[in-house]
Amino acid sequence: MGEKVDRPVWPFERMDPLLPPPEFNELRSKCPISQVELWDGSTSWLATRHDDMRALLRNPVMSADSSLDGYPNSSANHQASRGGQKGFIRMDAPEHDIQRRMLTRKFSVPQVTRMRGYLEKLIDELLEEMEAKGGPVDLLETLAEPLPSKAICEIMGLPPEDAAFLLDRVNAWMNLDSTPDKSAAASAELTAYLDDLITQRLQSRGDDLVSQLVTEQLETGCISRPDLVGMLNLLIVGGFDTTANMIALGTILLLRHPDQAEDLRQNPDLAPGAIEEMLRYLSVAHHVASRVAKEDVEIRGVCIHAGEGVLAPIPAANHDPDAFEEPQRFDIRRDARNHVAFGFGIHQCLGQNLARLELQIVFTKLLTRFPSLRLAVPEDQLDFRNSMIYGVSALPVVW
Repeated sequence: MGEKVDRPVWPFERMDPLLPPPEFNELRSKCPISQVELWDGSTSWLATRHDDMRALLRNPVMSADSSLDGYPNSSANHQASRGGQKGFIRMDAPEHDIQRRMLTRKFSVPQVTRMRGYLEKLIDELLEEMEAKGGPVDLLETLAEPLPSKAICEIMGLPPEDAAFLLDRVNAWMNLDSTPDKSAAASAELTAYLDDLITQRLQSRGDDLVSQLVTEQLETGCISRPDLVGMLNLLIVGGFDTTANMIALGTILLLRHPDQAEDLRQNPDLAPGAIEEMLRYLSVAHHVASRVAKEDVEIRGVCIHAGEGVLAPIPAANHDPDAFEEPQRFDIRRDARNHVAFGFGIHQCLGQNLARLELQIVFTKLLTRFPSLRLAVPEDQLDFRNSMIYGVSALPVVW
């Protein structure tokens, strides 16, 4: 028998909660395409360079189908649930393209821009409620989670009071520390809720997104009911979790850099660029860019054989010094538009236009409304979440 190869164990641990693990820098300089050991003893390739990640994610032989053998999962619960409702994010072309086109126009820049008035009013209301409570308050509970969850409920025509239930199910399902049973149960409850929702829309339509999809796609035979459930599931998970954690972590990041927070407060026109830098720096979707090769692929002199998994972590790409000078320096005046925080290739985030608008408005208003905002506890007492989407469990603040 051959000797056991000593490989790094994935996932890596962060030393600074807002920065990627240092192993990315070490591997990028020594072996940018390397093998790591997963939780179950299996192996996967790991890409750490910005250009390599883009090349892999746009390569059509790299499959996003998590039900295929060899697909790299970050924990036991995601291994157990890989055959469940996955949405088109875990499909390959042409199936992926057909389903994605059903939503593309509905999340286009013109469509999303029409929500600006609704979002500004919602954020003002949330900030008023927060101020009325007086500090300390949990910014996650009072602002970061309600904003994206209520926005998605508005788009999908869901009762606002259902947002808390849906958020709880998403968190339980996506948490890497959840047991397989707990994760599967949360996924099943979310699936049942969405299936019931389709039944309701078949009986009574509105002008919401779900009604439109039922009329235009389900009843015309363009999509099956299970696939529509998977599509709605994807909208809930993506719409609730990612933006909420960007708001929370982005607040911590700005509080770490009060001079840049003040620059943004005094110059709100910097918001679009500041959000791009925040997206790059934080890269909260840190466990989502995984693939499995359907055919042999050669990259940087390494042959990835058919059936082998590939991890292409977004934080590694967004902190590649060949792509971004001094990547560990946060600079809201940096041109960070080349980041891959929303993924790359055909699977990049469908809701990125909505997320950008929510983030631009919320940080502009938050900094203006609470110029003396600060953490209510030392940062090292915060509980950072071990989940597919990186975040924090609570964010107590005062002003």
